[in-house]
Amino acid sequence: MSELKEQSERIMELARTAGADDAIAEVIDSSVSQIRFSANRVDASNSWSEKHAIVLVAVGNRTMSTDLRDLDNAKQIVQELVSLAKKSPPNKAYGGIASGKFKYSKGRADRAIKNLRDPSRYVHDAIAGARSEGAIDVGGTMYVTHERNGIASTGGALAEAERAHVRLSVRAFAQPEASGQTVSCNPRLSSLKAREVGARAGELARMAENPVQGEEGKLDLIMEPLFLGCLVQSVGSMMSALRVDIELSMFAKKIGKRVSSDEITFVDDPIMESTSSRAFDHEGVPTRRNVVIKDGVLKTYLHNTSTAKKFKTRTTASAGPLVPTIFTLATQPLAFHPVVLPGGWKAEEIIKDTKNGIYLNNTWYTRYQNYSTGDFSTIPRDALLKIENGEIVGPVKNIRVSDNMLNLLKSIDAVSKTSQEVFWWDEANPPATLPMIRVKAMRITRSS
Repeated sequence: MSELKEQSERIMELARTAGADDAIAEVIDSSVSQIRFSANRVDASNSWSEKHAIVLVAVGNRTMSTDLRDLDNAKQIVQELVSLAKKSPPNKAYGGIASGKFKYSKGRADRAIKNLRDPSRYVHDAIAGARSEGAIDVGGTMYVTHERNGIASTGGALAEAERAHVRLSVRAFAQPEASGQTVSCNPRLSSLKAREVGARAGELARMAENPVQGEEGKLDLIMEPLFLGCLVQSVGSMMSALRVDIELSMFAKKIGKRVSSDEITFVDDPIMESTSSRAFDHEGVPTRRNVVIKDGVLKTYLHNTSTAKKFKTRTTASAGPLVPTIFTLATQPLAFHPVVLPGGWKAEEIIKDTKNGIYLNNTWYTRYQNYSTGDFSTIPRDALLKIENGEIVGPVKNIRVSDNMLNLLKSIDAVSKTSQEVFWWDEANPPATLPMIRVKAMRITRSS
């Protein structure tokens, strides 16, 4: 048995001995290297490692969890945690943790990423690529991560996993108001084409030079995977049964109903090779591919054990990270790796087929006026390119998409054949593998 499994099992047994009926212990050992760059040069390089455990205990339906940073003092802290659980108010939503005999797949982290000692050369390649396309100011971040997890539970979970990935984000400027952003997310170092990533950011920045005020009204929108990823962040969260239960989801009472155009099949796939792949959820249940929307029809919500019990179904192995505080549930169901399946269009065909629209590179500040109905707005940023009669005719600025998310999903009429994994800050998070899409007749207003 590995060190992390042993430590997880020991902490779980400490909780059981102290009087916990249910307990989950997940030990996380991670190493991260970060490079920040701006004004065409590296301005910060950092690295850090940490090892800690997230622990959940339940005494009956009284629950408590903590982030255990002092593993050497685990016995005392776990005993105090169980004692606090005994005194805490009953958690009416708690439905227990998963139990059974589990079999886990074995994944391996890319050795080249684990052994990477100097990521800066990839950053310099990205900067050079952007400048070769005319960018005058290039910045961004690069992260190199190696993580190992071990988990044990009183329900029978006992597993370990390992993953490694690199994430590169590049933002290039050709003018103060002309920028382009690209990202590259890779579980294998050999897939990182840093110069190409930078060159695309530079190309978009050059295309965005001298923007004019964008027009208001109904326009078709072509969304790059990065833009779509920023929207999927909120759409995926509302597929959680917890969000449905507390009436913060536009998908409530829509199982078996059409929630998007038939162009869309939405999958949560943590077992595919990606930067967020997982062998087990945070209850220790082996992960699997869940088809949430198929050909436009909502098939399921995402569940952990507690929500599955309330909804009279089974867990989808979607238990999210244990929350280090008193919480409504043991874990929150979430999408680990959202995927929109590819369609039948080439990217250039989508542009050529668009008569009056805007090509959108990126967005931020996506906000909902009403989560239960899906009314939202978002502010596009970086390259915003006007399309007329199938051609890009120039850049625009200062626009806002103000519409309804269900209407957006139902108005998708073109999906590209190719997909890209994207991740960016808190906007496009968790990482998702997405195509380019076109959405018909979205409402555009001025952002300033």
